[in-house]
Amino acid sequence: MTPLSLPIPLAWYYAGSASEFSARPTEVSLPGRNVVIYRGQSGSLHAVQSHCPHMNSPLSKAQVRGDGLKCSLHHWVYNNQGVCSGIPGAKSHEIPSFACLEKYSIVERHGHVFVHTAPVTQQQLPLFADEDPSDYACARVRLLSGQNHWSVATANAFDLAHFEYIHQRRPTATPRMNATQPDARGVRLHYEIHGKALADRLLVRRYGHQAQLDYTVWHGNLIFAVTRVGEFVNRMMVFVHPTATGFDAKLFVFTPKTHSPWKKLSREISAYFSYQFFARECLELEGVAIDPARLGPKDQLLAQYVAWLMQRSIKDATQSPAQWADRPGESIKTPSPLLSQYPSHDADG
Repeated sequence: MTPLSLPIPLAWYYAGSASEFSARPTEVSLPGRNVVIYRGQSGSLHAVQSHCPHMNSPLSKAQVRGDGLKCSLHHWVYNNQGVCSGIPGAKSHEIPSFACLEKYSIVERHGHVFVHTAPVTQQQLPLFADEDPSDYACARVRLLSGQNHWSVATANAFDLAHFEYIHQRRPTATPRMNATQPDARGVRLHYEIHGKALADRLLVRRYGHQAQLDYTVWHGNLIFAVTRVGEFVNRMMVFVHPTATGFDAKLFVFTPKTHSPWKKLSREISAYFSYQFFARECLELEGVAIDPARLGPKDQLLAQYVAWLMQRSIKDATQSPAQWADRPGESIKTPSPLLSQYPSHDADG
């Protein structure tokens, strides 16, 4: 058996609570790279590479100047675009071309901070389809971990057999891969709930057996799951962070903003049950691995998802080859003949 092995995706990751970041630059370790985050004089957050390109001085020791940084070692000044705008004793035309910082897209939302690890500043943090972030509030973030390759965690909703046999969700319609965005893949599942867990019994008793799950994965690591059971709606966002031994996951549950103490409590209760469901999932997945050459006749949806993941990895490697060179143990494999039976329906061709 040859388990699927993919490099760390260039993607959105959870950086921390917004309260952790101030005018004092802070180095944050994200999957695939370290970044320095600081709050500029305007109040906006910035994410840049972790070390000065001059002599590799840590920019966590730098000083904030306006919305830029001044390196502590030689006082090279970088503006809010990451471009060096001043070197002590040097004229502007003497500033070398390498004197610029890689900048990363950063978003502050719902009291938390998220960073995209591709060196592009125009990335947009997705949310649930057709929803306005300002209409929602999130419960306290929950933390989980697993001992599998990170791709196993995000692929589970595309594994229909496990969905039925482990979670007692019986499909009532044939699902199809949703490929409306080149950086995302999704699926809509219609099913009946037959589970015996407390949350399942409470849902069925109040709202009935019929349910729908809209499940979308962005970049291979960011999950959006919207579950509808009658009038009940649960919106869950999960950031899967690859680690040396598996993955860590940061789980958020969203509900409409409210002033009602009861509805705020209901939000935390929903988050608790979502956490319990995902925690059980992590336990069930221990030791599980995906070998693209060993997918069976009922794994068509999973095969399509895996094919897309592999194609995304090749694109990421093209964008940032240095990242993969630093990780010799992470190989990119060409899709197998089996996977070619199930096209990934890449939206951008």
